[in-house]
Amino acid sequence: MIKTIITLLVSLTVVLPVGAQEADGARTVRQEVKEVRQDAKKEIKDVRETIKGEVDTLRQNAARELKARRDELKATNEKEREDFKIAVEQKRETAKQQIEAKRVELKAKLQTIKDERKKLVVEKIDKRLDEINKTRTEHFSNILDKLADVLRRIVSRTDKAADRGLDVTTVRSAIEAAKTAIDTARAAVSAQAGKTYKITITTEEKLRADVGAANKALHDDLANVRDIVKAAREAVHNAAATLAKIPKVDEESDNEESEDATTTPATNTQE
Repeated sequence: MIKTIITLLVSLTVVLPVGAQEADGARTVRQEVKEVRQDAKKEIKDVRETIKGEVDTLRQNAARELKARRDELKATNEKEREDFKIAVEQKRETAKQQIEAKRVELKAKLQTIKDERKKLVVEKIDKRLDEINKTRTEHFSNILDKLADVLRRIVSRTDKAADRGLDVTTVRSAIEAAKTAIDTARAAVSAQAGKTYKITITTEEKLRADVGAANKALHDDLANVRDIVKAAREAVHNAAATLAKIPKVDEESDNEESEDATTTPATNTQE
């Protein structure tokens, strides 16, 4: 019995150190695994923060570039509008001299007309023709300015879509066509602003026909200009519609200016 007890004690003396060593080894492995995991997490966190910083920098740079292009486009648009305004005013200033000359001539021609009431009516119509031309060309000018603003917003949205990697080739073509249409319309309006309409007096019997000829000439010219302005409006509308057809063009939204909102700009200007 004593021998058995002694044998057990000797065995325990040998086994316990080995067991303790194995336990210490297991704890060491677990600690190493834990440290590796912590290091990995830290590295992943560092990488994520680095990537986030780079992405934020890219976004900030892209936003600055987009704003710079938008500001440049706005400045160009304002200059074109001012140039157009100056061109129209110059045409009108030249027309004023012609208007004064033709009124003096008309007054002289009306001396052959005996009916004083008819004379007054003709002079009134002559002034009215000039007023109509001025009013209508101003109206057309305002429409074209609004169309230019709409087109500028379309260009800005197109640039933004292009920066996101979307294919905007068809929109670019539509935009160029719209720009050309607006330029053509502005040239037509500017030319119209410089026109005058002379009532050529023949005889008292043909006075109505003489006045009617001048009136028809004015309204035919205005109808032609109106059609050209309408073509510009349709070209801008087509550019907006083409942009709207691009898949996912309105998917991403950020803190853009309200004028560059993701809704398609309205082009329904009244003529």
